[in-house]
Amino acid sequence: MTNLKKVAILTSLSGGLGHYAAHLSGPLSKEFSIKFISYPQLDSSGTTVKQITDSLVRQYIKWPRFDLDDKDPISIVSILEYINSHDIDLINIHIGTTVKEKVLYFISLCLYAKTFHRKKFVFTLHDVLPFEENKKLIKLLKVFYNLGDYFTVGNEEEKKKLIKYFQISEAKISIIPHGIYNLFNKKVYTQNFARSYLGIPQDKKVLLFFGWLRPYKGFEYLVQAVKIMLKKDPNFIIYVASGLKYTPKSLLEKYFHLMKRYGVQDQFVLNLNYLDSLEVEAVFQASDAVILPYTHVSQSGVEQMAFGFKKPVVVTDVFPDKTWINKKAGLIAKTADATDIADKLLELISDPQRMIEYGEFGYQYSMENFNWELIAGKYAAVYHKVLTK
Repeated sequence: MTNLKKVAILTSLSGGLGHYAAHLSGPLSKEFSIKFISYPQLDSSGTTVKQITDSLVRQYIKWPRFDLDDKDPISIVSILEYINSHDIDLINIHIGTTVKEKVLYFISLCLYAKTFHRKKFVFTLHDVLPFEENKKLIKLLKVFYNLGDYFTVGNEEEKKKLIKYFQISEAKISIIPHGIYNLFNKKVYTQNFARSYLGIPQDKKVLLFFGWLRPYKGFEYLVQAVKIMLKKDPNFIIYVASGLKYTPKSLLEKYFHLMKRYGVQDQFVLNLNYLDSLEVEAVFQASDAVILPYTHVSQSGVEQMAFGFKKPVVVTDVFPDKTWINKKAGLIAKTADATDIADKLLELISDPQRMIEYGEFGYQYSMENFNWELIAGKYAAVYHKVLTK
């Protein structure tokens, strides 16, 4: 163990990035000594604390540091002092929305580390471009990405974006797919028990919409699809499990207005409180299928969470995984097409046996192709490549 090379992973340890880190930590620690460095977090009372607040992340990430602070540039010096004093060889920054919003801080961190300490960086891009179009931010990202020594992305489409928009050499990019989120399922709940716990009718098909409400999630097309579905089969509900941290008030009002306008409020059960990881199992086990009507996507933790619970999916044709999912792990609907989304959902819920078969296939395929031992091996190969340059 003491002979392992040391890597610092700079990432958020809340939300999707935290769940990703929790799944990756154990397998990757077999090949490298890993230290996680993150931001202070908000607890349930809104107080800033230097500790992990998510129960799943807390279980699998041990002794992280909370030195990242974009409001305090001196924190950059503290981070590098720690990295140097512990002989850490490589820094891996996981880049999602959190980092993009603080890009000037991370540019400064990288410049300081490379100029004065000759540190090498692997950038893991959970999405290459911001989903909300922002040309000025893209210009700043060009400066930031230029500081990376190597890059990992989730799929071929993201690789193409990195080359096209940022002129990154193909030789400096590796594809590491998103792993299956299989740690959430503690097998505490049966479907009946989960529905009783959540107050969901036992006799209806339950379609789950899970995750932050953002413009690119295509929720408005789901609302329109529900109106179409009701003409053929009213025996279903849409369970929405979504925190509102990143949801503009105007967007939420738009969705409420749409539901009222189409007269479909009774088909939606809204749980708009952020769910701790312990509560995730209940909402997935209560569901028959998961719907992801996105208009843009790079990779999806929600999709891999669905497969971890053996749930079939209906996703739009912007999903990179659509080829292997189609009529094996779920159905593919046309993007921004409420009629086609409705048709695919009705087709899926009309055949309970097929839903079970799709869910089983999604789980088995993901465990074979997207298990975390495999993904950790890909990260290890990248780290070794950068360290031996």
